[in-house]
Amino acid sequence: MLEHTLSDEEHNQIVQTIEMFEAIAQTQPDDYHSLEILKDAYGKIGKHDDALRVSRRLAETYFNSGSYTLAMQECESILVKESNAPDILAMLGEIETRLHASGEAIAGKSGLIDTPHSGVTGVNGALIDVGANVGRMANLTERGDDHLAKFLIVQQLFDEAAITAALQEVTQSNKNLSARALASSLLDYLCKDNNESMEKILSALIDRTKFAYVPLEYYDLDRQIAPMLPDHLTLGRLFVPFDLVSRTIMVACCNPFDASGREAVEQSVDYAVTWYLARPTAIIRNLQSIYRLETRA
Repeated sequence: MLEHTLSDEEHNQIVQTIEMFEAIAQTQPDDYHSLEILKDAYGKIGKHDDALRVSRRLAETYFNSGSYTLAMQECESILVKESNAPDILAMLGEIETRLHASGEAIAGKSGLIDTPHSGVTGVNGALIDVGANVGRMANLTERGDDHLAKFLIVQQLFDEAAITAALQEVTQSNKNLSARALASSLLDYLCKDNNESMEKILSALIDRTKFAYVPLEYYDLDRQIAPMLPDHLTLGRLFVPFDLVSRTIMVACCNPFDASGREAVEQSVDYAVTWYLARPTAIIRNLQSIYRLETRA
């Protein structure tokens, strides 16, 4: 099949995507979403050696996370191009051994799927299944701010009284938002211009949720992507779709505990959705620019 001929604009956008996700993959080597995007992006601009290099890293990441079926598929795709790659053959042999050894245990558990977890870690370290409600209408009255507040309290990132007061203000502000009105962010309310506090919170959230971070303030967004989502999910939940690669749409959020909002996004688009964490100020400014809204005082 002939490759699609990219315009200069499309090529430049993909190169920019590669630069950003290479940086993310360097700081977060276990982020298989970024590696998947990188592999696809390199393939689109004809850099097949780089795509193969990333494919090897992806196979290792799947293997290290225990996702042996995905690792096996990645190994087999590499062997199509390098049939005698000793490291890949060795990994494939190890995968087959482990799958065989665990076969009886897997067969005894109904519904077990061999895939990297799609979840957010809860405030006590337990994994919150963010994919459990797929196929059911999302409850958009639940915004996840309560969970975020509990996380901040447990992490002792702010005084509990300050968090409680901020939560009340933000909850009231986000009640019955009018059309094309920007939601308020609990993190933005608490940190205001305190960059040090914001850095600590983002680091704690990344460590706990395993979301990749995107420096949205430096990213040249494709302004045509955001309107793919309804306003009540972009403006009303502070979600910013910032790139589209193949069949994957990348969306930035500032509250990874907003499971209902993320579920609604995944129900509203015919794409795979990859989630990233970004500063609330960067999300707000980009939404203001995209929708031509007045800047907040």
